[in-house]
Amino acid sequence: MAEGDTPSGRFLPCTIANRPEFVVHHPAADVDLCALIFGPILNQAYEAGTSLFFRSIDPSLIPEPQDWEFFDAIEDVTMIGCPRGISDEVNNLPIVRRGITASALSKKYNGKEEFMVDMACFPGSSGSPIFLYDRNGYFDRKQNSYMLGASRLKLVGILYSGPLVTNDGRLVLAQIPRVAVNSMMHLGNALRSTAILQIESEIRRRLVA
Repeated sequence: MAEGDTPSGRFLPCTIANRPEFVVHHPAADVDLCALIFGPILNQAYEAGTSLFFRSIDPSLIPEPQDWEFFDAIEDVTMIGCPRGISDEVNNLPIVRRGITASALSKKYNGKEEFMVDMACFPGSSGSPIFLYDRNGYFDRKQNSYMLGASRLKLVGILYSGPLVTNDGRLVLAQIPRVAVNSMMHLGNALRSTAILQIESEIRRRLVA
């Protein structure tokens, strides 16, 4: 709940109805991304005289089409989410993780609007936003100069999956017999954030219809 323009430290449970009218899928069937409509919850709270504290991501944080070619092959990235459902339940805050890009942002990984990150990614992290966040300077390839002391914040992707090392489940003889299972590779597949704009266009189309 909000206290003026700041969080109050008091919380209310919110449930988003899993009904077709509240779920907007990406217009491309092979893109694993959807949006959940949150507006009705805000409207309901407002009508009840309850002010909810929330923050939205401005579209200006999404790189322009021409910006992608100027990213470095290796960039520091920050992901915000709830891996395995883990979060700070008392303060109602997600978990922040850092890593690097495992494929160049300027290239379309495997020819798709995607890239890979070298970061601990687990089930529950799907849908987590991935940011470029430089606090104290970065190299601007467009101007070919280092921006000393400047900050940069860009939403570059949304995590949606991660590769697994597949084992055959055989019994391994050790001090204690164990069974080998699939394991994560510390890698994650991410959609370029421009996919969000395509969902936004789909929402606008619904509103017009």
